Amino acid sequence: MWERALYLTDKGHAVTVVAGGFADAARNEVISGINVVRLGGGILSLWWRTFFYYMTRLRGKYDVAVVEGFGGSRIPRFTPLYVKEPIITEWHQIHRDLFAVQYPRLLGPALNTLERLTAFVHRNTVVMARTREWQEAFSRIGFKADRIFIVPACISEDWLKDDKIEPVTEPQIVWLGKFRRYKCPDHAIRAMREVVQAVPNAKLLLAGRHDDRKYEAELFSLVEELGLRGVVEFQFGITEAQKRALLKSSRVMVLPSSVEGFGIVVLEANASGVPLIASSGVPASAVKQGFNGQRYPFADIGGLARCLVAVLTDDKLYGQLSANSLAFAKQFAWRDVCAEYERVIAMTADSHRHAG
Repeated sequence: MWERALYLTDKGHAVTVVAGGFADAARNEVISGINVVRLGGGILSLWWRTFFYYMTRLRGKYDVAVVEGFGGSRIPRFTPLYVKEPIITEWHQIHRDLFAVQYPRLLGPALNTLERLTAFVHRNTVVMARTREWQEAFSRIGFKADRIFIVPACISEDWLKDDKIEPVTEPQIVWLGKFRRYKCPDHAIRAMREVVQAVPNAKLLLAGRHDDRKYEAELFSLVEELGLRGVVEFQFGITEAQKRALLKSSRVMVLPSSVEGFGIVVLEANASGVPLIASSGVPASAVKQGFNGQRYPFADIGGLARCLVAVLTDDKLYGQLSANSLAFAKQFAWRDVCAEYERVIAMTADSHRHAG
């Protein structure tokens, strides 16, 4: 949402971002032309802070409100109940499969009900879907099909400058993301026991941000239990420059998530010439079988291992997937995608004016 806000500001639109906050953050700040308002407080209070700030400071002063509908660990804000302006809802995925992996089973029914309730409240808003699969799925949880528009993920043109990527011969596998259960990096660790039998010098590097320390401890224990010390490595808090270097030194990326809205790491990997091994939880239009990667059924550890071995050992397959990956990433250049985002916003604002 921030990247798209930057584009809108660059095009001359006035953009205000209302967010939570962090330690020692200024309450109001202008960053790259964007007016940033930080409401402070914890994630559990953001919903009511948003309501009061909107009602006292924002109501009636804007043409469109772009809002997060459901996701993360925040309480939904149910903005259609009080926001006067036309609303565009950002809704990245249906969370049922995520809940099943991430949270205790007893919480599943309540969380699924909350998601459907939130979708019902947002049913008359314009909805942004990242892929055609999610566009079709969203209509099944209550959104109006004719108000769901596809605006995919995008990637900065800086990632797309290299037209030719040097092939990687070392059998290094990378996983990138927050260390959360639903992203299932443990599946990649388990697959490595079979991978190293076929490719003895294969390495798996898990890199990203801390999120669930208990889960991270379980991952460390799993590596020891499977005798994979020296095969699996962890890196936390890497910089953008380190991430790019890591991708350029990797032969393949693994994405074993139970569910993904799109997966921005898909584009970052592909822009670096790195193909994906993706579970069925990743949209098929993000990772296309035999084009920019290989796919396997979610939680099929053997299937994951076989896909990894194929890309690590078959230079012809790797070369084709790598070349296709570059071409695939170029379809999602920041300015091209954001132009479509701007079009949906302008259409929403114009429809509201005409209705008025």
